[in-house]
Amino acid sequence: MRTRRQILLAASMLPLLPTALRASTGPGADLEDRSAINHLLNEYCRTLDAGLIGECAELFENAEFSIEGVTTVRGRQGIMELFSGIILYEDGTPKTKHVLTNVDVTVAANRHTAVASSYLTVLQQVEDLPLQPIFSGSYADTFSNVTGTWRFASRVVSSPIFGDMSRHLTNPPK
Repeated sequence: MRTRRQILLAASMLPLLPTALRASTGPGADLEDRSAINHLLNEYCRTLDAGLIGECAELFENAEFSIEGVTTVRGRQGIMELFSGIILYEDGTPKTKHVLTNVDVTVAANRHTAVASSYLTVLQQVEDLPLQPIFSGSYADTFSNVTGTWRFASRVVSSPIFGDMSRHLTNPPK
C-alpha cells in the first residue's frame, strides 16, 4: 500500500513524463497506444546500440526509411544494406548511444495509424575518440497498427548534421 507521501511524489513527477506518455491525442487514442509506439522508438535505439542490426532491420520489415539528401531504402533488406557499413567493435556493438528527445506522438482516432516526431543525437566513444556527438537530426515517423501491433510504416531523417563518423561507418558521408 502506498503512503500519501509516495502518491504525492508520483503525482509531482507527472509533468516530467515525456509528452508522448501523458498527452491526450483525441478520441480512441489512449496511453497504451502511445506507450507501444514509444517502446518501438526506443527499441530501434536499443537494438542499434547493441549491434543487433538484424533485429533493428526487422522493425522496418514493411517500412520505408529515408535519410534526407542521402538515401531511401525499403524493408528489412534495405535496412540491412543501409546499416551494413556500421563498424562493430570487439564487444559486438558500434559503441554508440542513440538519444531521442522532444518525442511527440499523435494517434489517429481510428487507432490504425499514428505519427511521431523527435530529435535524435548519436553519441560515440571508442578507444581513440572521446565521447562526442557524431550525428544529429530529426525523425518524422509514421506507424500502422497491424492486428493490434504497432509497426513502423516510414521514417524520414531530416536536417542531418554529421560529426566525425569515421569510427562509426566504413564509408562515412562527407
